[in-house]
Amino acid sequence: MSAPMKHSAFIAATVEWINRTLLPEGVTIDADTALFANGLIDSIRILRLIAWTEHALDLRIPDARIRMDYFRTVRTIADTFIEAASGEGGSNVAA
Repeated sequence: MSAPMKHSAFIAATVEWINRTLLPEGVTIDADTALFANGLIDSIRILRLIAWTEHALDLRIPDARIRMDYFRTVRTIADTFIEAASGEGGSNVAA
């Protein structure tokens, strides 16, 4: 796989992907939008978002790290997982 995305690139790509893929037409988010507010992200969409994050950052997120706190906003996702992804390029994220 390719190298993991940098923080700003991940945020931009993830916001664009969520707006294009997960949300109904006319609804948009930005990096700081609460994803679980008003049902923007539900149980199916969170699975797709986790898969997107793993692919974009070239890592596997262990079940123990899948917590709502880590996926509240796109910026929170980036802050939580970018450092782990850049550590050993494609390594698992420690629980």
